[in-house]
Amino acid sequence: MSEQQTEENIVDQAVAEGGAYEVIRKRLSEQGKKLKQQTQTLNEARLTEFGSSEMAVAARVRVRTENNCVARDIVQVGELLLFGYNVFIGLKKETRIEDVFSLFRLKKTHETEYEMEQQPLDNNFLTNTSFQNDFAELYRYYKQTQLVELTAKNGKLLAGFQIGDRLEDIRVFRWAISADGKQIDYIDNRGERDIQLPPAFDFEWQETTRDDAVNGRHPHINILDTVFVETINGDLT
Repeated sequence: MSEQQTEENIVDQAVAEGGAYEVIRKRLSEQGKKLKQQTQTLNEARLTEFGSSEMAVAARVRVRTENNCVARDIVQVGELLLFGYNVFIGLKKETRIEDVFSLFRLKKTHETEYEMEQQPLDNNFLTNTSFQNDFAELYRYYKQTQLVELTAKNGKLLAGFQIGDRLEDIRVFRWAISADGKQIDYIDNRGERDIQLPPAFDFEWQETTRDDAVNGRHPHINILDTVFVETINGDLT
């Protein structure tokens, strides 16, 4: 009698004696231990081959703003941190730059303690005249504008705003950042393409058309006389 048959006989006997729950629980526990051991072995082999870098929280800090706000994003710009948020303006006639952005410097006060030291919004990239005009125009014509994203990539600082109900209804301000991060120059408010995610594939998809459809007893899609796609009784072939 094989080992598998012996094990099945033991299970059948245990079930007959009313101990099915304990047997199943024990088997699942043993399988779980084996799986955990195999996973650890695989992970150790992965670490040996590729190495590892662990992430850990260095500290927690509080960020204070003048008004109650809903935080949206934070990004490092040179030696400063640009914090973006949305506030409920209420009866205020206009939205100011300080109602959406704050600049902070991360200051170390102890070996494991930090604090966010707020910086004045004057004589920096947020006080550029062109940016101020574009910002004021944005909130003047789009009353429901909301900041959705801050990011720095490819030598640019990007601030994305939702201005409509559709996902593509966005306006993106962009600044050029020097290599050392000390010089930040406003470019324009047309950075929609810069903020988009890279394509998921390295090739271009081509949709089939009516010219690719073959009708008849077995209708299907003919792709370059090489691949034939059909659905029969709900099965994709």
